[in-house]
Amino acid sequence: MKLPRHRSRGAALVIAMLLTALGAAVAVQMIVPLSGWMEREYRARDTQASYTLADAASSWAITVLAADLRLGPIDHYGELWAIALPPTPVEGGTIEGRITDLQARFNLNNLAPRGVKSAANVTLAKALFTQLGVPGNLVDTLADAIDRDELTDDGQSESQRYGRGLRNAPLMRFADLLDVPGFTDGMVRSLATTMVVLPEASPINANTAPRSLIAAAFPAASSDAIDKMLLRRSQQPFANGNEVAGLLGQSTLDGVFSANSQYFAVEAVIRFERAAHRVQLQIARSLTARPRVISRLISNA
Repeated sequence: MKLPRHRSRGAALVIAMLLTALGAAVAVQMIVPLSGWMEREYRARDTQASYTLADAASSWAITVLAADLRLGPIDHYGELWAIALPPTPVEGGTIEGRITDLQARFNLNNLAPRGVKSAANVTLAKALFTQLGVPGNLVDTLADAIDRDELTDDGQSESQRYGRGLRNAPLMRFADLLDVPGFTDGMVRSLATTMVVLPEASPINANTAPRSLIAAAFPAASSDAIDKMLLRRSQQPFANGNEVAGLLGQSTLDGVFSANSQYFAVEAVIRFERAAHRVQLQIARSLTARPRVISRLISNA
């Protein structure tokens, strides 16, 4: 299937930006004497090449996201970052990948932005937990664990309610849920399929959120109204998060939606004859600083 012309141009630009990043990474790698490359076993050579391309993938994603921010603060699927990198030949192998918006998911730390519980986000989380088969009442427990005070909503101390003190700090990773009373390994795995844990509270991007998440946020909205809203979004991205509620004829949800993103994920697959690796990155991008990699995982593909 042929890509629309603007998407084809975008894909070509994405490849060009990758090749620029690749050139820089390879230049650094070539400081190693060429004889060393020739003497290595082929598998070791291919593995080293994969790690070189992983560095290139990081540079590519940072360059794309930095360029996107210069074009404006609104993020949506019509932008360059959202165009997948198709399988691209490199010396002896291929690389492919894509950037995705982590704020298209519900961030569990949204339950208590800056340490204060958010009623709207608590309500939304209960609906999402229930959809995943996780007891909705655990949202209240989790919100108590994230907020900065040591009291439950009814004024009881958390130590009395739960038999011990809670963390009273944002989650750092999904595994932290296992330190919260009531959560099990199975629940954590279920939540990780559609939610995310980011370093700080981060509103859902209304321009990238899936239909299911928007429907959960606005349960009174009709299916037809949501369809029309999504069609409008595809034609004209939202300038702010409150436009969603307006188009659905619903009340605004304070602090739940925005129209921009600060956190992105990158996944790239690098293949050579004797080695294949998957690179997974998380990138943070603020309005005032260059994007930076905040987590990196390289595994066998």
